[in-house]
Amino acid sequence: MKRFAPVASFAVMTLLGGCMYADPLPSTAVLQPAALQTNGDVDVRAINLVAYGFGHYKELQGDPALSAETVAALDYLGGQLNTSPRWQIIPSLFRLQMLDGRNQVRGLLGISPDVPSQAVVDTMVGLEYAYRAGDQAAVDKLLAAPIFSLPPAETAQRLANLPYLPALNNAASHTAAFAFGIYVGG
Repeated sequence: MKRFAPVASFAVMTLLGGCMYADPLPSTAVLQPAALQTNGDVDVRAINLVAYGFGHYKELQGDPALSAETVAALDYLGGQLNTSPRWQIIPSLFRLQMLDGRNQVRGLLGISPDVPSQAVVDTMVGLEYAYRAGDQAAVDKLLAAPIFSLPPAETAQRLANLPYLPALNNAASHTAAFAFGIYVGG
Protein backbone atom coordinates (compact mmCIF):
# COMPACT_ATOMS: atom_id res chain seq x y z
CA MET A 1 0.00 0.00 0.00
CA LYS A 2 2.86 2.37 0.77
CA ARG A 3 4.29 1.85 -2.74
CA PHE A 4 0.97 2.86 -4.26
CA ALA A 5 0.73 6.22 -2.37
CA PRO A 6 3.56 8.02 -4.26
CA VAL A 7 2.20 6.81 -7.61
CA ALA A 8 -1.33 7.96 -6.71
CA SER A 9 -0.02 11.29 -5.45
CA PHE A 10 1.92 11.82 -8.67
CA ALA A 11 -1.14 10.95 -10.78
CA VAL A 12 -3.38 13.36 -8.85
CA MET A 13 -0.80 16.17 -9.04
CA THR A 14 -0.37 15.61 -12.78
CA LEU A 15 -4.11 15.79 -13.36
CA LEU A 16 -4.50 18.90 -11.22
CA GLY A 17 -1.46 20.50 -12.83
CA GLY A 18 -2.97 19.99 -16.26
CA CYS A 19 -6.01 22.02 -15.21
CA MET A 20 -3.85 25.04 -14.48
CA TYR A 21 -2.84 25.37 -18.13
CA ALA A 22 -6.34 25.46 -19.58
CA ASP A 23 -7.14 28.42 -21.81
CA PRO A 24 -9.10 31.07 -19.96
CA LEU A 25 -12.67 31.66 -21.09
CA PRO A 26 -13.13 34.70 -23.31
CA SER A 27 -14.60 37.85 -21.86
CA THR A 28 -18.38 37.72 -22.21
CA ALA A 29 -20.79 40.64 -22.00
CA VAL A 30 -24.40 40.76 -20.88
CA LEU A 31 -26.92 42.39 -23.20
CA GLN A 32 -30.43 43.49 -22.41
CA PRO A 33 -32.89 42.67 -25.23
CA ALA A 34 -33.62 46.35 -25.87
CA ALA A 35 -29.93 46.95 -26.60
CA LEU A 36 -30.25 45.20 -29.96
CA GLN A 37 -33.77 46.43 -30.61
CA THR A 38 -35.51 43.17 -29.82
CA ASN A 39 -37.99 42.06 -27.22
CA GLY A 40 -37.08 38.45 -27.79
CA ASP A 41 -33.96 36.34 -27.69
CA VAL A 42 -30.90 38.59 -27.70
CA ASP A 43 -28.62 35.75 -28.87
CA VAL A 44 -30.77 35.13 -31.93
CA ARG A 45 -30.90 38.85 -32.74
CA ALA A 46 -27.12 39.10 -32.35
CA ILE A 47 -26.55 36.12 -34.66
CA ASN A 48 -28.89 37.64 -37.25
CA LEU A 49 -27.19 41.05 -37.04
CA VAL A 50 -23.69 39.62 -37.41
CA ALA A 51 -24.59 37.20 -40.21
CA TYR A 52 -26.41 39.89 -42.16
CA GLY A 53 -24.01 42.73 -41.40
CA PHE A 54 -20.81 40.95 -42.29
CA GLY A 55 -22.47 39.11 -45.17
CA HIS A 56 -23.78 42.37 -46.65
CA TYR A 57 -20.95 44.63 -45.56
CA LYS A 58 -21.88 47.36 -48.07
CA GLU A 59 -25.02 47.90 -45.98
CA LEU A 60 -22.74 48.89 -43.09
CA GLN A 61 -20.73 51.38 -45.11
CA GLY A 62 -21.83 54.92 -44.44
CA ASP A 63 -24.12 53.78 -41.60
CA PRO A 64 -22.08 54.06 -38.38
CA ALA A 65 -25.17 53.35 -36.24
CA LEU A 66 -25.75 49.98 -37.90
CA SER A 67 -22.00 49.27 -37.83
CA ALA A 68 -21.84 50.02 -34.10
CA GLU A 69 -24.86 47.78 -33.43
CA THR A 70 -23.30 44.98 -35.50
CA VAL A 71 -19.93 45.33 -33.74
CA ALA A 72 -21.70 45.20 -30.36
CA ALA A 73 -23.48 42.01 -31.45
CA LEU A 74 -20.22 40.49 -32.68
CA ASP A 75 -18.34 41.31 -29.48
CA TYR A 76 -21.17 39.85 -27.42
CA LEU A 77 -21.32 36.69 -29.56
CA GLY A 78 -17.57 36.14 -29.50
CA GLY A 79 -17.85 35.47 -25.80
CA GLN A 80 -21.34 33.99 -25.65
CA LEU A 81 -20.74 31.32 -28.29
CA ASN A 82 -17.65 30.14 -26.44
CA THR A 83 -19.03 30.15 -22.90
CA SER A 84 -22.73 29.31 -23.06
CA PRO A 85 -23.71 25.63 -23.06
CA ARG A 86 -26.59 26.57 -25.35
CA TRP A 87 -24.22 26.98 -28.30
CA GLN A 88 -22.19 23.77 -27.96
CA ILE A 89 -24.18 22.51 -30.97
CA ILE A 90 -22.13 24.91 -33.13
CA PRO A 91 -18.80 23.34 -34.13
CA SER A 92 -15.84 24.78 -32.26
CA LEU A 93 -14.24 25.88 -35.54
CA PHE A 94 -17.01 28.43 -36.17
CA ARG A 95 -17.18 29.52 -32.53
CA LEU A 96 -13.44 30.19 -32.52
CA GLN A 97 -13.64 31.96 -35.88
CA MET A 98 -16.27 34.27 -34.41
CA LEU A 99 -13.92 34.99 -31.51
CA ASP A 100 -11.10 35.66 -34.00
CA GLY A 101 -13.46 37.89 -35.98
CA ARG A 102 -14.22 39.84 -32.82
CA ASN A 103 -10.50 40.43 -32.30
CA GLN A 104 -10.01 41.35 -35.96
CA VAL A 105 -12.78 43.98 -35.82
CA ARG A 106 -11.44 45.26 -32.51
CA GLY A 107 -8.05 45.68 -34.18
CA LEU A 108 -9.60 47.63 -37.06
CA LEU A 109 -11.25 49.99 -34.58
CA GLY A 110 -8.20 50.37 -32.33
CA ILE A 111 -9.64 48.33 -29.46
CA SER A 112 -7.25 46.06 -27.57
CA PRO A 113 -8.14 42.36 -27.32
CA ASP A 114 -7.71 42.75 -23.55
CA VAL A 115 -10.59 45.22 -23.15
CA PRO A 116 -13.50 43.53 -21.36
CA SER A 117 -16.33 42.67 -23.73
CA GLN A 118 -18.84 44.53 -21.55
CA ALA A 119 -16.95 47.81 -22.07
CA VAL A 120 -16.90 47.28 -25.84
CA VAL A 121 -20.57 46.30 -26.02
CA ASP A 122 -21.70 49.21 -23.82
CA THR A 123 -19.67 51.72 -25.85
CA MET A 124 -20.91 50.36 -29.19
CA VAL A 125 -24.55 50.30 -28.07
CA GLY A 126 -24.12 53.88 -26.80
CA LEU A 127 -22.63 54.89 -30.15
CA GLU A 128 -25.49 53.27 -32.01
CA TYR A 129 -28.07 55.20 -29.98
CA ALA A 130 -26.11 58.48 -30.25
CA TYR A 131 -25.75 58.16 -34.03
CA ARG A 132 -29.44 57.31 -34.47
CA ALA A 133 -30.45 60.27 -32.29
CA GLY A 134 -28.12 62.63 -34.16
CA ASP A 135 -26.44 63.51 -30.84
CA GLN A 136 -22.97 64.52 -32.03
CA ALA A 137 -21.81 65.54 -28.53
CA ALA A 138 -22.55 62.00 -27.26
CA VAL A 139 -20.87 60.47 -30.33
CA ASP A 140 -17.74 62.56 -29.74
CA LYS A 141 -17.67 61.64 -26.04
CA LEU A 142 -18.04 57.90 -26.77
CA LEU A 143 -15.41 57.95 -29.53
CA ALA A 144 -12.99 59.44 -26.98
CA ALA A 145 -13.63 56.52 -24.59
CA PRO A 146 -10.51 54.83 -23.21
CA ILE A 147 -11.29 51.56 -25.02
CA PHE A 148 -10.11 53.18 -28.27
CA SER A 149 -6.42 53.70 -29.03
CA LEU A 150 -7.08 55.68 -32.21
CA PRO A 151 -8.06 59.34 -32.46
CA PRO A 152 -11.87 59.77 -32.41
CA ALA A 153 -12.07 60.97 -36.02
CA GLU A 154 -10.16 57.93 -37.28
CA THR A 155 -12.29 55.55 -35.21
CA ALA A 156 -15.46 57.16 -36.62
CA GLN A 157 -14.14 56.85 -40.16
CA ARG A 158 -13.23 53.18 -39.68
CA LEU A 159 -16.55 52.38 -38.02
CA ALA A 160 -18.43 53.90 -40.96
CA ASN A 161 -16.32 51.95 -43.47
CA LEU A 162 -15.80 48.44 -42.14
CA PRO A 163 -14.19 46.30 -44.86
CA TYR A 164 -15.31 42.94 -46.15
CA LEU A 165 -13.98 40.24 -43.84
CA PRO A 166 -14.40 36.89 -45.65
CA ALA A 167 -13.45 34.63 -42.73
CA LEU A 168 -15.89 36.44 -40.43
CA ASN A 169 -18.61 36.31 -43.09
CA ASN A 170 -18.06 32.55 -43.42
CA ALA A 171 -18.08 31.98 -39.65
CA ALA A 172 -21.19 34.13 -39.17
CA SER A 173 -23.08 32.36 -41.96
CA HIS A 174 -22.23 28.91 -40.61
CA THR A 175 -23.01 29.96 -37.05
CA ALA A 176 -26.44 31.16 -38.13
CA ALA A 177 -27.07 27.95 -40.08
CA PHE A 178 -26.20 25.76 -37.10
CA ALA A 179 -28.03 27.97 -34.60
CA PHE A 180 -31.24 27.86 -36.60
CA GLY A 181 -30.97 24.20 -37.58
CA ILE A 182 -30.58 24.77 -41.30
CA TYR A 183 -27.02 23.56 -41.80
CA VAL A 184 -26.92 21.00 -44.59
CA GLY A 185 -23.23 20.15 -44.43
CA GLY A 186 -20.38 20.92 -46.66
